[in-house]
Amino acid sequence: MKTYINTIRTLKYFFCISILASALVSCEDDLETTAYGQPVVEDFYETPEQAEQALVAAYSAMGELAGSDFWGTMGTDIIFGEIGTDDFIKGGRTAENNAPLFQKDKWAVTTTNSVLEPLWNVNYKGILFTNLVLENVPNIVFEDENRQKEILAEAHFLRAFYYFDLVNSFGGVPIIDRPLAIDEYNVPRSTKVECYTFIEDDLKAAIADLPSRLNRDASYIGRADKGAALGMMMRVSLYQNKMGQVETYGNQLFALGHTLTPDYSTIFQPEGEWNSGSLFEINFTTDASILGTGIPRRVNPISNKAGGFVNARDGLRNEYEANDPRFDATLYFASQDYGTEWFVRKYAWAPYSNYQFPDIGGVNNSANNVRCIRLADAYLMYAEAIYDTNPSMAVEYVNKVRTRARGTEPLTVVPNLPTTLSGQALLDAIYHERRVELAGEGLRFHDLVRTGRAEDILSQYGFDINTHTVVPLPANQITLSEGVLTQNPNY
Repeated sequence: MKTYINTIRTLKYFFCISILASALVSCEDDLETTAYGQPVVEDFYETPEQAEQALVAAYSAMGELAGSDFWGTMGTDIIFGEIGTDDFIKGGRTAENNAPLFQKDKWAVTTTNSVLEPLWNVNYKGILFTNLVLENVPNIVFEDENRQKEILAEAHFLRAFYYFDLVNSFGGVPIIDRPLAIDEYNVPRSTKVECYTFIEDDLKAAIADLPSRLNRDASYIGRADKGAALGMMMRVSLYQNKMGQVETYGNQLFALGHTLTPDYSTIFQPEGEWNSGSLFEINFTTDASILGTGIPRRVNPISNKAGGFVNARDGLRNEYEANDPRFDATLYFASQDYGTEWFVRKYAWAPYSNYQFPDIGGVNNSANNVRCIRLADAYLMYAEAIYDTNPSMAVEYVNKVRTRARGTEPLTVVPNLPTTLSGQALLDAIYHERRVELAGEGLRFHDLVRTGRAEDILSQYGFDINTHTVVPLPANQITLSEGVLTQNPNY
């Protein structure tokens, strides 16, 4: 399932050379002008095979953010996004250990924080690669025209994915919908609403032409499919409080036939990769090409050759109901000199997980896939969208999640919600379920912001509603733009 990502490095090299060649055009008067070859980009987009390779390159920024880029990995929602919430503190060796994460823990992120630049740059690298696909692949002759449509649909999904990460981090950002000429690079910010509209349009294009992996053989696993696009559209709609859209796209998603995998404890184990309830994952593998993820290197205990970051607060631990099997599947205790000493099992390695410590390529090369969208999340988004218009059905979808959580335990463990539950009590039950079902997956902060609860819950930790709903744009980007990019308020 992971073999297709092994071409990423070759394609990344190709595009870097292409970009460099473009940058040198303005210096041609000072260079020897004899041509020894043909332009690389123009020669490349000629065959369906090259289109597939270019698409693989468009996936590469995902792996870079959560894998090979040191500070990019620190900046993921799974790490940077969770720290400072009511669920997790920084952890680590000491209170001051790792200044960028310390800033987030204290809600004092500066414009020069080391996670900001890769978060910005790598997402825009992914957008560049998707724009190259979208501009060039329509000109390639395919015998299989459906595959051409699928490639373009995957690229639309990927561009939406990268922009969604940017807009949730920085607010409104520059919208770049095609490869730019050198004199076009300095693009001003669009509004948050404009960015969301652009993301939705990309996802609509993806939904229209993507197949469901449930109708394909195993070779299709690892790609974005219709289920991934519908799940992402549900999340994009939820974050805008477009509950009617959440319901509409949820109905389309559920009609595909995905089911919850029966045992919650297997979801974040090797055997749980791309399980029946997995809608989208970022693939990683431990190999000599260093195509693994660095997340376990950050969140495992120091005693397990890691950084010891992202420690659970008592509030999260106490949120779980008695004997909820998800507690042990999500959190574990390991002795450490600083922090709460409660760690996230979802991205652990042995002996706290069936994922083994990397035996090649160093500690930043783990095989753990990153689970981005799960069916249980979609069920809870759907329940939240309809809780006030169809409370009995909302209860039904919450109970699907609770029944799976209970597994083979007695009915008194994580008991079903009463079918008569409604109103604020039902909404609170949905909020609870999201917190314990999705803990450690990088969604808590965004859930608090979009539901208007962030100020009440997070102000005790230093959160300011007028500043901290987004992070600052990287100072370097503001400087390079010569005033075209404006900084977020209060930074």
